[in-house]
Amino acid sequence: MNSNAPLLVVVDAANVVGSVPDGWWRDRKGAAERLRDRLASDGVPGVDGPVEVVLVVEGAARG
Repeated sequence: MNSNAPLLVVVDAANVVGSVPDGWWRDRKGAAERLRDRLASDGVPGVDGPVEVVLVVEGAARG
């Protein structure tokens, strides 16, 4: 294992977004974009150092 390699974190957007009943179902695309933006700005909690985040979505949301 290369200690200089970034940590790879795979995030299932549907499970994360769906874990909080905040009305995400009315704007699925927006909810996925907000999660993406939050991961990009805040990173992964408890992880210091380089992180590569792969955000997995279920498909194209309506517009």
